[in-house]
Amino acid sequence: MTLRSVCIALWAMLSLSVCSAVTAEGNPESPNPMSDSPVLVAALAELDYPPFYFREDDALTGFSIEVLNRVAEQLGIVISYRRLSWPRVLQSLRNGQVDMVTTFTPTPERQKMVYFTSLPHAVEHNHLFVRADRQVDFKGELQSLSPYLIGVITGYSYGAEFDQAEYLHKDEVLDEQTLVRMVLGKRFDAGVGNPFAIRLEVAKYGRAGQLTFVDPPINSNPIHMGFSRKLPQGQALAERFSQAIARLKSGPDYQQLLRKYHLQPNGVAMDVNRNTNTGSPN
Repeated sequence: MTLRSVCIALWAMLSLSVCSAVTAEGNPESPNPMSDSPVLVAALAELDYPPFYFREDDALTGFSIEVLNRVAEQLGIVISYRRLSWPRVLQSLRNGQVDMVTTFTPTPERQKMVYFTSLPHAVEHNHLFVRADRQVDFKGELQSLSPYLIGVITGYSYGAEFDQAEYLHKDEVLDEQTLVRMVLGKRFDAGVGNPFAIRLEVAKYGRAGQLTFVDPPINSNPIHMGFSRKLPQGQALAERFSQAIARLKSGPDYQQLLRKYHLQPNGVAMDVNRNTNTGSPN
C-alpha cells in the first residue's frame, strides 16, 4: 500500500476536512503542504473530450470537471488531474495508480475495477459518422450495419448491444484523432463517437464539412465517476460523491452548468450544430 493510500484510508476513518483546491492537469501541482485535505488523483484521457473535459485558454474545463470541482469542494477534497492515454487510464485504475476517473460509463467489465457513483452526472449520445460523400443506411437496427467496417476506440463502451454485437465488423484505434483520420482516409466506412469530440478533431484537420453524423444515435451512455477498487475506502467515497452529486443536481448551480455546456435538462449533450462545418465543440 502506498503512503498516499495510507493517508487516504486514515482520512476516511477520521472524517473529512473542510478545505478544497483543484490542481492543474498534466503535471499536477503539489498540494498545499499546510492543508490537511485528502488528495485524490483523477484520471482523464490525454486528448480533449468535449463537452466533458477539454482545454480552453490554457486551462482544463468542461462539464465533468466543473461537477467534480464543486463536489470536491463540498467534501473538502483536493483533486489532482492526470492525463494519460485511454488504455493507461484503464490500467492505472486497475492497478490503483490513480484514484478515480471523471467520465466513465458502467459496464460489467468496468465494475471489476471501480466503484461507480450510484447516479450519473450527465448522459452522452454516440453517433455513427461517415464521410460526406458516402451514405450509410441506418435507422436504429444494428444488424443493418453488418456490411460496414466501423472504427471504434479501444476501451470505450458504446452500449451493451453494440459492444457485444459479434456480427459487426469493428476495428479498434487508440483515440478520436486516429478514428477521424481513418474515416477521412477511407480506411473505415464509418466511426462511432460523441459529435462534440469528433467535430473538434475534424476542425484540427481543417476538413470541416467533410464528415456527417447519422441519426438516430447508436446509444446513450450515462456518465458516472468511478473510484479504483484498489483505493482504500473507495466504495465509501463513491457513496459520498453520489450524495454530493445528488445535492448538486437538485440546485441551481447544476442547471447553470447544463446551460453553459449546451446540455439538456437530463444531462444529454444537445447537438446544437448538426452541420460539421461549425468546427466548434461548444
